[in-house]
Amino acid sequence: MVASIILLRHGQTDYNAEGRFQGQADIPLNELGRSQARAAAEALAGSGIDRIVSSDLARAYETAQALAARTGAGLEADPLLREISVGEWQGRTRSEIAEIWPDQLAAWQSGVDMRPPGGESRRESSARVVAAIREIVAGAGAEETLAVVAHGAVLRGAAEELLGLGREGAGYLGVMANCGYGVLTPRRDTWVLRSWGASSDPAAIA
Repeated sequence: MVASIILLRHGQTDYNAEGRFQGQADIPLNELGRSQARAAAEALAGSGIDRIVSSDLARAYETAQALAARTGAGLEADPLLREISVGEWQGRTRSEIAEIWPDQLAAWQSGVDMRPPGGESRRESSARVVAAIREIVAGAGAEETLAVVAHGAVLRGAAEELLGLGREGAGYLGVMANCGYGVLTPRRDTWVLRSWGASSDPAAIA
């Protein structure tokens, strides 16, 4: 079994800064995001990371490249680690969505497991990412430390599933700030949450 999994969210993009739903739009990091990625890589440099697997979307992969450059760990991309698909909400702000789909947005914000128009539900995206993480772990060597670089919504959902929180526990963990990270370690047939939402940026832990 692996020694630990580090779950790292990507750095900031212009969509993040503007409050737009990104979904699976392939938006690159902005300058702040690149700076956050370098800072996160420095913070995690001593974690003994052996292997990095990233979402193939640019914002995550750029973040993972900074980590790979600092640690020397191998890097690969996995499209199963992409962010939740938000369908027709993609690229829109919350206020824009509220004008067109007020009831659906209210349900989404309340935690109801629903699909945005043309998108996927939180549980569907969590199941996709958990399956990818389990496959990554199964292919890892004993005592390896893995880093999974992906997106806020799916990392939270996947962590809740791995911890056994399930449907009733959905939303117990907060969405990590850009370049926030969490650490899971195995214990028998389950996982233990060692940290969540850690960041090299003090302003991100608010």
